[in-house]
Amino acid sequence: MEPAGLSDTPRRSEWALVLRNFFLPVHCKACGGRILTEENGFFCPGCWARAPWIEPPCCTHCGRPHERMIALGNAPEHYPCADCREKPDRHIGRVFAAARYDGVVADAVKLCKFGGRQLLARPMGDALCACAADRMDPDLYDALVPVPLHRVRLRQRGFNQSLLLAEAALGAFPRAVVDESLKRIRPTLAQSRLKTQERAANVRGAFAVMGDSLKGKTVLLVDDVVTTRGTVTECARMMKKAGAKRVDVLAFALAVPEISYV
Repeated sequence: MEPAGLSDTPRRSEWALVLRNFFLPVHCKACGGRILTEENGFFCPGCWARAPWIEPPCCTHCGRPHERMIALGNAPEHYPCADCREKPDRHIGRVFAAARYDGVVADAVKLCKFGGRQLLARPMGDALCACAADRMDPDLYDALVPVPLHRVRLRQRGFNQSLLLAEAALGAFPRAVVDESLKRIRPTLAQSRLKTQERAANVRGAFAVMGDSLKGKTVLLVDDVVTTRGTVTECARMMKKAGAKRVDVLAFALAVPEISYV
């Protein structure tokens, strides 16, 4: 027979959730419906489940899904897309992403980054853990490195969303530690405001690695969203220059143009 305190704990928790939702109702940021669970305090389970999660097969370099091949049982699991076959990124081994940067995924990124909703890092981190379990070799990595913010931007925002995601995903990588030796040494313009051809120049020389903790290590660079790969490529370039053996990227969201990659 279980002790009364232990058997009553789940029941008390359920009642506490009912009372909290009665007096302080929380509504989904997407559909407006009431949220009656604690897993995600911003989007209801239905809207979160319908998010544009990335499904294999994916490009072995940039991580974008091969759209025409999704759900075809006889398709190879992964292979390079045409763009990466023609011009592979020599600094990044592979990009992994949980979802497309669209719909509730884009809303979640913006709410976390610009709206100060740091608690969103928990469900976003859960999505990264699921991605790691489904499509990665978690034992491969020695360090999870968040894309850093410049100290001025960090002071303004109050937190680094990439660091929150790295900490939330760390449990999925048994050999890894969070390493913050990658620093942003000069401020940059927001990449989202620049044209594609301007983005590489904007971040060139903006990062540096302090110390030698990444030397000989297999590194997983963590970011909230990857668009043109300008930022993560420059980060990877500097980490490789500092002696990192391999750099892969793990992002919550990946910008995927509306074209096929077969």
